[in-house]
Amino acid sequence: MKRTYELMNPVELRSGRFQGLAPGLDTLSGKTVGILSNQKINADTVLDRLAAELGKRYGLGKVLKRAKRIQSQEAPDQTLNELAEQADFVISGVGD
Repeated sequence: MKRTYELMNPVELRSGRFQGLAPGLDTLSGKTVGILSNQKINADTVLDRLAAELGKRYGLGKVLKRAKRIQSQEAPDQTLNELAEQADFVISGVGD
């Protein structure tokens, strides 16, 4: 029996146009990393270890940790704005 599959793209285009990529950082030395956890099992452990390793290898300046209140929903605008204003780059992660 031959099966047919349909590939679905799960990405929602909100504005309908590509915004482009943010410019890359020339160095991580002295930079502030924002860590956004969804608080699922192991997410904080993985993100903490990743931040520690980046700090050890590249001399990060500061780690700004934030967490989502509800795993399946977007982070509140206040949290996202704070990360955007205070961090040079953000790592968002999930666990399980």
